[in-house]
Amino acid sequence: MSGTQPRFTGRKRRLKTHWSVRWSDILSEGVITVGGIGTIVAVCLVALVLVMEVIPLFRGASIQPLNIREAPWSSGEIVHLELNEYQTMGWLLTKDGTLQVLRLIPPAPKDDETESMSPLAFEVVQETKLVDDGEITAISTSTGQTDFVLGMNDGTVRVGNVEFETTFVDPVEIKNWFVDQTSSVSGKQLAHPGDTAIYKEGVVQMTPQGQYRAQVVDWEIGDPIQVSDSAIVLLDHLPQASARSSLGGKSTTFAALTGDDQLKLGVVREKKSLLSGKTKLDTKFYDLPPAEKSSGAPQFLLIDDLGNNVLAVNPSGQLLRYDIRDTDAIRIAETVDLVPDSDATITACDWILGRETLFVGDSEGNCSGWFQIRLADRSDDKFANRSSSDGFALVRAHQFPQGPGAVSAFGASSRSRMFMVGYATGQCSLFHMTTEKHVADLAMPEGGLVELARIAPRDDGLLVEADGKIAHFAMSPGFPDITLASLFLPVWYEGYAEPLNMWQSSSSKTEDELKFSLYPLISGTFKATFYSMLFGAPLALLAAVYTSEFSTRRTRMLVKPTVEMMASLPSVVLGFLAALVLAPVVEDVVPACLAAMFVIPFTILLGAFLWQVMPQAFTLRLQPYRLWFLMPVLALGIYLAYEMGPAIEQWLFLGNIKYWLVHPEEGTGVGGWLLILIPFCSLVSFVLDANFINAFWRGSVAKAPRFTFALLSLGKFLLLSTLTFAMAYTLGTLLDMSGWDPRGTYIGEFDQRNSLIVGFVMGFAVIPIIYTLADDALSTVPSHLRSASLGCGATHWQTTVRVVIPTAMSGLFSALMIGLGRVAGETMIVLMAGGNTPIEDWNIFNGFRTLSTNIAIELPEAVQGSSHYRVLFLSALVLFLLTFLINTVAEVVRLYFRRRAYQL
Repeated sequence: MSGTQPRFTGRKRRLKTHWSVRWSDILSEGVITVGGIGTIVAVCLVALVLVMEVIPLFRGASIQPLNIREAPWSSGEIVHLELNEYQTMGWLLTKDGTLQVLRLIPPAPKDDETESMSPLAFEVVQETKLVDDGEITAISTSTGQTDFVLGMNDGTVRVGNVEFETTFVDPVEIKNWFVDQTSSVSGKQLAHPGDTAIYKEGVVQMTPQGQYRAQVVDWEIGDPIQVSDSAIVLLDHLPQASARSSLGGKSTTFAALTGDDQLKLGVVREKKSLLSGKTKLDTKFYDLPPAEKSSGAPQFLLIDDLGNNVLAVNPSGQLLRYDIRDTDAIRIAETVDLVPDSDATITACDWILGRETLFVGDSEGNCSGWFQIRLADRSDDKFANRSSSDGFALVRAHQFPQGPGAVSAFGASSRSRMFMVGYATGQCSLFHMTTEKHVADLAMPEGGLVELARIAPRDDGLLVEADGKIAHFAMSPGFPDITLASLFLPVWYEGYAEPLNMWQSSSSKTEDELKFSLYPLISGTFKATFYSMLFGAPLALLAAVYTSEFSTRRTRMLVKPTVEMMASLPSVVLGFLAALVLAPVVEDVVPACLAAMFVIPFTILLGAFLWQVMPQAFTLRLQPYRLWFLMPVLALGIYLAYEMGPAIEQWLFLGNIKYWLVHPEEGTGVGGWLLILIPFCSLVSFVLDANFINAFWRGSVAKAPRFTFALLSLGKFLLLSTLTFAMAYTLGTLLDMSGWDPRGTYIGEFDQRNSLIVGFVMGFAVIPIIYTLADDALSTVPSHLRSASLGCGATHWQTTVRVVIPTAMSGLFSALMIGLGRVAGETMIVLMAGGNTPIEDWNIFNGFRTLSTNIAIELPEAVQGSSHYRVLFLSALVLFLLTFLINTVAEVVRLYFRRRAYQL
């Protein structure tokens, strides 16, 4: 600033801003601008990183053809084909019992077409006779398992195992071995990473790290077990990974259909003699009863993962489910129609990974997934007519789009719930069973009936045979287990009676179904925010109103720093105290804690009315010390709640509230309804008092003497309190008599670490933030507004409620929103005291899991790039968007209140 100004002496002095001040202003403006823009850029970069990690979740699959050759076998010659996880070799079994070890010929470079013109897709590495005599008429394998059972034309079965063994070979040994060979062609094939060659009795491959990984096929086959005098037509077995005998030896349970249409159940156990050390087989066979009304011999025979049921499926779609848990009393548990909506015939029926969900394909191209549920868990009309002898029912849980032709082949993934369906038109489709996602389609160039469909063990390749040709495809399936519907809408998971929102990202077995629903986590985030703000926000705002408008300056100087010092307590310390100190104490005095929610406010209000009854001279003299008189009243309220707890528990909760919560069939739900209805009825009483009683009150009682007015006010308070309780008790009794019990709906089982604990402790943590900002907002209200209101005859309370608070509303709302953001992003308190259970109910006695705690717990253990890993980043993005949305709405509301404040 420059110019001239007159002085009192009449002389003028030229005024000019010093250069350091101007440069300080410029520098400050630059730093603030750069800091603000930098903050915005940093937030945008965080959002960008989250989006980049999440985008791949919703990309489609990609399939690239590698080669297509003439199949080196005639139609129907092979009974099973299996690939290794690196897609470098495999093994196949023919009907005559020959086991061939194969090397998959990789695509040749464009400048070398010698190998690409080979008429074979495989190169035979080794060939051996697995079964010396007889012909294989049936085979049972299991997705993801290495054991199998063979059914022979002489009525015997053989239990065997074929698996790939991996070793890493020294480069010098590899080089010397190739030098010793008469042909050097194989040695030239290991010039680059990914190249393969036949090595001894297997295949060796150069890895990207330059190592040599060799694989061979190891097999074993057991002695024949006589089942019938006729050939084995159908066969299925329980994998040895799922079945172990009580003595620790191997156990094989299988179901077989013989040539004379007899269904048999066989149990083979290995018993080892403690004296001789020899192992012998203990074999038992059981006959399965035929159905009273059957539409022909079964075309498919299956046994589930637990060994509880055998399923026999006829071509017409009739399924007989045998309960085999008691082998001495095997019976048909239920009969199910697998094609209830059409006259199609069943053309494919097999288990997906885990042997719990059954895939069914028919002649019209329809595909569906079926699994068992407990009938007692479903009481709707859809299952009213369903019945079974064991209380379970097989239901169609998943339905897929109709294909272009009859289903002719089926292949399940060995690491996920993805499966491939081959049609009679030469086309194939890939689906995911849990999410019902249509992953991709592919087609054989010349069409034809698809006879074989295989998914590579790592879900990175496909093998399809049709019309005498076999094609090899490279595949990137993306993330078929993640869809928008599965993230936010209910999904029907195996074994559950209905679609649910669940989060279960880890399991003990590969076969278990993972569940990635964000709904329980979002619900837990809102639940934590609601209960924490319900406790912390009223206390913080009322404390700010008191220190700003009613307390003395000395009291304010004492209270405000004390409350602000509460913010210095680390979250981990508060969580530790909540989990290890507070939670066990509250568990022992739950009724007293519930009573304290109502008794303590009632006692404080009662003390305030009694203060008004005291002589005015006495209260005026002690007015500066009113806060200290609140301490004994607060202590009295806590004591009364503690003493009333056992009586309330005996009266309303059968003497044991934990037992009452989990046994809705005993006692009444009145106690639960009181917890829910008392706050609502209190609000009704307040509205009734403000709109109706006060109109009469001002006209009839306002001119009464002070002592009389105070007594009448005390009487009105006691009357309204009694009315509130009576109203809540009456409504609770009526609701209970109508059969509506809050147990199981709004309240449920008591967990030690629950929402009540988190609400109290996290509310305690958020009080300093809300209090400080609210107190500052109230203090900035111009004093002339207060003076004008008081000068017009308003009381301090009327001035505060009708002048100060509306003027400071924008600041108060900002304080609440900042506190809300603090609660929504809190991690340690919720992690330690919230129970860490991803459930979606609003029961105050239950725990929960929030988005932030879920990320903190699981991100360090998630495999980078996996579905789990990216869903966690999606959780962070959802939390980011929720916070952004809340803050945006808060800013709009704040500006609205600010404009109204300017009008004052």
